[in-house]
Amino acid sequence: MSIPRLVLRASRKCSSMSTRTFSVQSVARNAAAEPTYKAPALGVNRTYDEALKVIAEDKAKRLVDIKKMEGTLAQLLKAAPSATKDAEIASLKEKIFKQEAFAEINDPEIQWRFKNGQIDMSKAVFRFMKNRQFQRETLPLVQQRITQMFVTPDLLPPFTPSLNVQMQYGSTGSNYFEIGSYLQPGMTIQEPKVSVLSFHPEQKYYTIALVDPDMPDVKNEAFKQQLHWLIANVPLSSTQMDVTKENADVVLPYLPPHPPKGTKYHRYTLLVAEQPNGGQDKVQIETSSVSRETTLGDLCAQYQLNVKGLTFFREVWDKDVRNIYENILQQPEPIYGKQPKVDELLDETGQKKKKYINL
Repeated sequence: MSIPRLVLRASRKCSSMSTRTFSVQSVARNAAAEPTYKAPALGVNRTYDEALKVIAEDKAKRLVDIKKMEGTLAQLLKAAPSATKDAEIASLKEKIFKQEAFAEINDPEIQWRFKNGQIDMSKAVFRFMKNRQFQRETLPLVQQRITQMFVTPDLLPPFTPSLNVQMQYGSTGSNYFEIGSYLQPGMTIQEPKVSVLSFHPEQKYYTIALVDPDMPDVKNEAFKQQLHWLIANVPLSSTQMDVTKENADVVLPYLPPHPPKGTKYHRYTLLVAEQPNGGQDKVQIETSSVSRETTLGDLCAQYQLNVKGLTFFREVWDKDVRNIYENILQQPEPIYGKQPKVDELLDETGQKKKKYINL
């Protein structure tokens, strides 16, 4: 079922003058107040008036269809379990959601509120519009960055994110960074603020993990993962977006990124994984069963976690890393470098080998 292609645009300058005297404080409050939607007057533009009628008729038809589908859904929920029941319920809920969104999406006020950031994610129409915006604007950039910088497949298999994950270090909005950007180690000593924009109205549980896949593994002459942060049972929904420690289980506390000297850039990746049973079940991750060396693959396999979204940033060594090792990790700072080049013409003492030997 397609959305009616009706475009209504009304641009008006909203200005109001009052005869009473304003103080400095009242002017500041009015300047910070949100703009208010003012519908164009009826009877001025006949085309606009007719369009409103078409929109109202379309909405009425869709509301009737929604009522019928809700009745079918109620009967289906009472029916005996079957192999196809869950799939039918999910399909019917998706149809109801789309009809609810399409019933209001052409409303001029809805369009105005979306463009001005006055969004109520408890409403199907705004969830639909934000999801469409994510699919068109944010998702292509995320997929491009995680592919170009080999987050997939180095850290996890290729997948399509369905959550919009954002991190912010510091208290000001200016500390927002684009996915894949370089940050300085001194900026990331304190744990970040994490918000997750999801598009499901019901509450689901997620596990949050911050992983560095680029730590040197000298013994195996390769790289290994380091787990910097692990939080389980984080409740999220379309209206509950902030990740807080108060209502979740911190399994591993935040460990500041510390790319060792002599290594290339590290990709610090924050992953949001849905917990079992479609996010309905909590998980009990014992602190004794995980460590900083636990890999993401083992974690997901053991606790049936399904990664749904991610973001990442990059860091390289600078002088602040030395302070992190000394003051936070309280251990000597390692320094890595390339293996010295072996000259086949020199012996073990560093002297030039003889061209001929007496056999």
